[in-house]
Amino acid sequence: MSTQEAVRHVEGEVRELIRRSGLDPASDAKAVRRLVQDAVQDYDERSLHGGLPSLGDQRLAVHSILAVVAGYGPLQQYFDDPTVEEIWINDLRTTSPQVRRL
Repeated sequence: MSTQEAVRHVEGEVRELIRRSGLDPASDAKAVRRLVQDAVQDYDERSLHGGLPSLGDQRLAVHSILAVVAGYGPLQQYFDDPTVEEIWINDLRTTSPQVRRL
C-alpha cells in the first residue's frame, strides 16, 4: 500500500464515520474537519506500530481528505488558489484553470 492508497483508506474510514455520525459536510464543516484530523491522527498512530504505510505529511492528508469528503474533490485546489479566476471543464479528464495575471 502506497501513501496515496493510505490516504484513500483513511478517506473511506472518514466517509463511514460521517455516515454513522449523521454529520452534514456542507453545514458542519468544523465538526467534519475535526473528524478528519482525528482519523488521520489515529491512522498515523496505528501506522507507527507497523503493518500500515505512513500517510506522509498529516496536514496534506487532512487537506486531501477534506477536499474529497467536504469539498470539490480534484477541483478544490483551484478554489483554494486566489490566482485562479475561472475553471474551464472541457470534459471529465480536462480542466483548465485560468490564472489572473497581475
